[in-house]
Amino acid sequence: MSRNRGHRHTTKTETAKEVVTVLKRFPDIKMIAPGEIDPKNRSTCSRKFITMVHTTAGCELIISGQGSQKISVHTNNSSGLFTFLKNHKKLRGFEFKERERKPEV
Repeated sequence: MSRNRGHRHTTKTETAKEVVTVLKRFPDIKMIAPGEIDPKNRSTCSRKFITMVHTTAGCELIISGQGSQKISVHTNNSSGLFTFLKNHKKLRGFEFKERERKPEV
């Protein structure tokens, strides 16, 4: 089970709550850390997006639809997490994108 950053940092958008409940079922996650909610990037259409940005600590999910929120996920298996999220039946209404942001070694 992953641990949350901080003691009771649970403020998430409704769209991010859907994704976090699915993330808790993935076995290799060390920590889930929700970021600030940005209400300016609110989508006027009913489409929801998840952009996974691979980092050195794992990945960062940019979830948009009802506002925009970044969620950091610390894991060693970020590519497996991306396929897990894409194939999960509760997230069929989302569109997925993927990119990398790692420092060059």
